[in-house]
Amino acid sequence: MTSPHPPVAIAFYGGLGEIGRNMASIEVDGRLLIVDVGLIFPDAEHFGIDLILPDWGALAERAADIEAVVITHGHEDHMGALPFFLREFPSVPVYGTKLTVGLIEAKLEEHPEIDADLHEVEAGERRDVGPFDLEFVGVTHSIPDGLAVAVHTPHGTILHSGDFKLDQTPIDGHPTDVPHLAALGDDGVALVLADSTNAESPGFVPSEKTVGSTMHEVFEHATGRIVLTTFASHIHRVQQAIDAAVAAGRKICFVGRSMLRNMPIARELGYLSYADEDVVDLREVAGLAREQVAIICTGSQGEPFAALSLMAAGRHRQVTLERGDTVVMASSVIPGNESAIYRSINGLVRQGATVVHKGVAPIHVSGHAAADELKFFHNVLRADAFIPIHGEYRHLVAHRDIAMECGVPEDQALVCVDGDVVLLEDGRVRKGEGFQPGRVYVDGLGVGDVGNAVLRHREQLSADGICVAVVVIDTRARLLGDPAVTQKGVIYEPEQAGLLEKASTALATELDRVDHDGDQATIRRQAVQTLARFWRDEVGRRPVIHVQIVEA
Repeated sequence: MTSPHPPVAIAFYGGLGEIGRNMASIEVDGRLLIVDVGLIFPDAEHFGIDLILPDWGALAERAADIEAVVITHGHEDHMGALPFFLREFPSVPVYGTKLTVGLIEAKLEEHPEIDADLHEVEAGERRDVGPFDLEFVGVTHSIPDGLAVAVHTPHGTILHSGDFKLDQTPIDGHPTDVPHLAALGDDGVALVLADSTNAESPGFVPSEKTVGSTMHEVFEHATGRIVLTTFASHIHRVQQAIDAAVAAGRKICFVGRSMLRNMPIARELGYLSYADEDVVDLREVAGLAREQVAIICTGSQGEPFAALSLMAAGRHRQVTLERGDTVVMASSVIPGNESAIYRSINGLVRQGATVVHKGVAPIHVSGHAAADELKFFHNVLRADAFIPIHGEYRHLVAHRDIAMECGVPEDQALVCVDGDVVLLEDGRVRKGEGFQPGRVYVDGLGVGDVGNAVLRHREQLSADGICVAVVVIDTRARLLGDPAVTQKGVIYEPEQAGLLEKASTALATELDRVDHDGDQATIRRQAVQTLARFWRDEVGRRPVIHVQIVEA
């Protein structure tokens, strides 16, 4: 019998084919549930860009249809774009666990214009939100209080895994709730959307507790100052670092804005434990012997102005490194950040520090399930259909193959990309009419006002420099003296003495020769062409050329 309800539509705005910008919507009877609103940080190709957001422009005319947002956990790639989203959709309720909501509240303190409608939920809870029957499943990840979300719809249950792994001995004693997943599987799951980050990695991810053992060993034998860097959201890893430092008789010092923001929140909410007397302010570090302190800081990805990056460059105002100090990099290498991370490591070693990283010691384990964990996950759920999410394209394909190996029919295992819309009807999926996805760039105070054309111009400026010519004309458009020609980034002027004067003379000669009939547009076009030809002939370069015409 055909259902009276229209198909359930699942749309993807980010997170497919990349690590970050996770955002999807699930539509039931004309109402929309948004799952995650994440961001991604720029790489070397994004000149001057601060953040990259999903493009939710397709939702602009459907603001009244958005029922709620569910944030699966408190990582930036899942909730970092929320303030920007709430600027455009200010009345939409947001649901998350206690820690997730706490981190969102702290983030929104930087956006006082936003009055968010935040709601706490707990793992194991079932709640109706408009037409959405939501069931929250606790999962283990590299941040506490993560959730998978089961959405019970008229066309079957959809399970969104969030980010997860199957750590059997997590630090907080709350493993992924496999019995809850099994109960969902017994009742029947029509469609699974699941984390694909480690689908190419065989086996199982080691327990987070293995990192603690390594930390205790490193801290016990270190003789100088210890600096440990990890993500400020990795509460469990910070807890293990605190425990290792205290056991070694060291004071703890948190450094970095996000570390200073997140740790008190996690402690206040009961996710982190330390005594006040074990923590010192950065201003007190200089008065302690080097073997008496352990600094826990940001900068694990080589971010230019993060604490560890400044220490590696010898530019941190309050922390210096010496021979005999130990730096522990307890984090992964996010694709695209390799050169920045290795630059930090080289800078630290150059200052005499011993650097412990995942390449030389088991100081990091992933928060994402590896291939054999994913097989177990699929066999527990026994879903009718599957869409891999959260991963580069190769990860999505690898996870699709795992799902098919575990029994999902080939035509029901869909590899999607941003902009795809999938329709679920009577327990089966098919691709519907999609939309053209985009990326929204945040540059300073501007959101969305920098596009690919501007980035191409910035790339050209970075590669070839800029030449500026000021042409002064009288009221009859006659040239008044030689134009002033300057440049930045084209040549090193002391080695090319007289070249700018030569460019000015060449430009004046050409403008005097050509009949421009008093038209400034013709003058500007002729000047650009002349200077482009000059730079190509003289130095073989093609700078960006800007001509300013001044009428005197």
